[in-house]
Amino acid sequence: MQPYNEVKIMTKNILITGVSSGIGFDALRLLHQKGYHIFGSVRKEEDVKRLTKKYPERFTPLVFDVQDQKAVEKASKVVFDNCTSLDALINNAGIAVPGPLQHMSEEDFERQLDINLKAVRRVTNLFLPLLGAASNFNGTPGRIINISSISGLFNSPFNGAYAISKHALESMTDIYRRELRRYGIKVIAIEPGPIKTDIWQKNLNSMEKYANTDYFDILQKADNMIENAEKSALPVARISNLILKCLTKKNPKTRYIVHRNRLAFKLLAYYLPDKLVDWFIHKTLSGGTKHRPI
Repeated sequence: MQPYNEVKIMTKNILITGVSSGIGFDALRLLHQKGYHIFGSVRKEEDVKRLTKKYPERFTPLVFDVQDQKAVEKASKVVFDNCTSLDALINNAGIAVPGPLQHMSEEDFERQLDINLKAVRRVTNLFLPLLGAASNFNGTPGRIINISSISGLFNSPFNGAYAISKHALESMTDIYRRELRRYGIKVIAIEPGPIKTDIWQKNLNSMEKYANTDYFDILQKADNMIENAEKSALPVARISNLILKCLTKKNPKTRYIVHRNRLAFKLLAYYLPDKLVDWFIHKTLSGGTKHRPI
């Protein structure tokens, strides 16, 4: 691991949670290429070694699990000791726990909410002073980018815990944006549809736990559904490029939907009657394996 400088880092500083893979990993690639200094969180020491070898300069690894408040607080001291301000916090770390709400364990449901929602608040509040939410702050206010999902706008069955966490994250984003307006801190939600990452691959072969439920006739198709969704998934660079836009655009939008069929999705999510959407989802689930998990 590279030693920290005695003089506080004066380049533009970005903190990204969850940089070991997926959206966080690619955002690290692009923003590092653009000259930012990245503080990136990982959970494993092997990821520290891999990433510091790839980025020997302008990358500071932070080792913590977003569920471990003490570890997050310890890592935050590294950031405070090495820079006077953050240009942005990108809340990216997250998981997807699929399954019917009726049969999902309390532990799985709580873990989904804790990582995707509660941890965002914990991390955000720790770093708000470096983003400008302090009376003695003299720099330029930073930005907060929350990686949400179209599941925060549209509720898919058997994706309930994830959708609930992202709906709540959408609400949290709005509240932070309105509360932090007094400090000049912009808060933005990015809402991806299917993206080529491994977030859903991690759930392959995970539906066997529901084999004795009435839903298993549908859930046993889950692996094929994930594979079919990934065939039309957008490249992860689409999100990284959008993150860069949110950092550099003077007045970014408050939220960005990233979906291959954006207009069709907005029609489905906002304009069609609920009962018609319910019927459509039921027919899709009953008829094959093309239903997307997100």
